[in-house]
Amino acid sequence: MNLTFRRLAMVFGLLVAAAWPILAQSSPKIITIEIDSVVHPLTAEIVDSGLKQAEEAGAEAVLIRLNTPGGMLAATEDIIQSIVGSKIPVVTYVTPSGGKAASAGFMILMAGDVAAMAPGTNTGAATPVMMGGGEIDETMKRKVENDAAAAMRAITDKRGRNTELAQEAVTEARSFTEEEALESNLIDLIASNEQLLTELNGRTVMRFDGTEKVLTTEGAVLEPVELNYRQRVLLPLTDPSLAFILTV
Repeated sequence: MNLTFRRLAMVFGLLVAAAWPILAQSSPKIITIEIDSVVHPLTAEIVDSGLKQAEEAGAEAVLIRLNTPGGMLAATEDIIQSIVGSKIPVVTYVTPSGGKAASAGFMILMAGDVAAMAPGTNTGAATPVMMGGGEIDETMKRKVENDAAAAMRAITDKRGRNTELAQEAVTEARSFTEEEALESNLIDLIASNEQLLTELNGRTVMRFDGTEKVLTTEGAVLEPVELNYRQRVLLPLTDPSLAFILTV
């Protein structure tokens, strides 16, 4: 009896092992990227790496989780260019509840194929300011604001979002709760972390190149972006609170 049971168990184990690659391939994969601090050049590098990894893995989508006070405009522009040029659909998502995508975070949120926010989050206030809190020359300030506003016009018009309010987030530092953003057609949906994949499943998204893609996210496997050694070492050092501690 015991011998028969062991043989059956062995056969079952072999069947599961043989079937596992097929089962794994049948589950859609989503590469996740966290932007949970100030946006800087390393952030842009990691986003670009994640999008390339997603393409190589044949991922269904890339999920960029946002909880940031903002950051550098040049790095933000690099991230936006990577998102709109991605061959894989990108979901930008403000999370967790109580978090925000301010300034640069707002601009990244608007760039996503799908823009989503968790309950109790906010976004906006994307008016460019000088690093360190200094004053910007009025002419330069107007130039930078106009450039940022033009970028928001181009992105939101292509994504079918509220171009006027997106510009006001830049020129008038407008901010929005998740409910206000949804009602104003700045984002596509509100969902908790538990609900997000369900809400995305079956959604048709219009890619930046005009093509359409139906998302299949039911039972998706979430796989964090793989950081290289340099990125793993440098990323903790970009935390502004750590920078303060190191320079006191």
